[in-house]
Amino acid sequence: MIAAVRGQIIARGAGHVVVDVAGVGYKVFVPRHPSRDDVLLHTHQVVREDDQSLYGFETREELALFEMLISVSGVGPKAGLAILSVSRPAEIAGAIASGNTEVLARAPGVGKKTAERLIVDLKGKIGRVAGAPVTAGGLTAEDDAHAALVALGYTSSEAATALLDAPPKGGATTEERLAAALRVTGRTAVAGR
Repeated sequence: MIAAVRGQIIARGAGHVVVDVAGVGYKVFVPRHPSRDDVLLHTHQVVREDDQSLYGFETREELALFEMLISVSGVGPKAGLAILSVSRPAEIAGAIASGNTEVLARAPGVGKKTAERLIVDLKGKIGRVAGAPVTAGGLTAEDDAHAALVALGYTSSEAATALLDAPPKGGATTEERLAAALRVTGRTAVAGR
């Protein structure tokens, strides 16, 4: 099993790159082209009777999510790659955790039924992506604005939804993000529930 390839990208194609590893060119299918030509791709190898394919990812977390996606009945490597090509891992994990079929169904070849199957099969398994616990909407448990909304009586899902239109974490203070989320819900911190 080929678990990783390190080398120089010598060719780029639609949905794949060719990586030169010590004089051997490996065709690796990728969700998006790496920004650098000197790469380390974590890979998943699929061996079939008539085909061998490598699927490569720049992070181990992205590889782990890909492997979770393709573990679902009816979701093959092409569909898993398509999902990862239109959304970042945290957004995908958040969609699965919150039951948001629209994010998953944006991928070519992934319909509403497949998105629903992914959610049903993976909702309890998605737990952690990129080393941070995921809640609905892709927000992490370390998000102070999210925690404050939950403390005010919102469910985790309601808090995540309210924060979708708030400035991103790091782009504003916790108080500014909390105020923006409360404006979206039409409540104030004093009014609460």
